[in-house]
This record gives sequence, C-alpha cells and structure tokens, in this order.
Amino acid sequence: MHERRRFRRKAVDVFLNKFIGGYPHLCRVVDISQGGVQLVGVNEPDTRMESFPLELRLPGDSQTFWLWARRVAREGRRQMLEFVNVSEEDGARLRNFVESYEISLRGRQPGLATAPSR
Repeated sequence: MHERRRFRRKAVDVFLNKFIGGYPHLCRVVDISQGGVQLVGVNEPDTRMESFPLELRLPGDSQTFWLWARRVAREGRRQMLEFVNVSEEDGARLRNFVESYEISLRGRQPGLATAPSR
C-alpha cells in the first residue's frame, strides 16, 4: 500500500487544548508531524465543526504553538487533524521536534520527553 503522508510522524504522549466554541477542551496527542496531529479527545462535546484552533506546548520547547487544524478523519474519540497555514517558523519547530526528540512512553508521565543523547 502506498504511504500518503508527506511528513514523518513521532509518537508522543502530551496534551493540547482544542478550542470548540471559544472554550478549551483537553486532548491527548498520540503522534505528531510537521503537517498534523493524531489525538484522542478526553472531554469534549460532539460538534459538526471541522476546523479548530489548537494550543500546544511540546516537551523541551518554551514557546506555545497556536495552530489551526482541520479534521481529516475520526474513529470514535480518536481524531486525525491536519495543520492549516503553518508559518515557516512553526513548521521548522515542528520538524525539529519530530527529528530531534526520542520519546519513551514506558514508565513516563504524559508530557515528558528526553532529548537524544549526544
């Protein structure tokens, strides 16, 4: 089967806020790439909305991302969102995160990551 993804993904275990109707709703990020994110909604209302503002801070990054995303697929509470109109700076930060960090989910709390050993 042909791979349709344009960007490399990285498994993560962090949280973000997905805004619906102006209110933040907690979601757990399962994996992320420069082009999008796969997440699981923790507590959010059913909505017909297809695009959302996101607030995200990645491990090891002191700045918060504010991104727009549109839903491309949904399976129960799991959702696949594609980032829309990402700035060059944010795209570079996302790419650097995916390429630079090794995430170990075993024995770690959500939101923790380790930098690669040099």
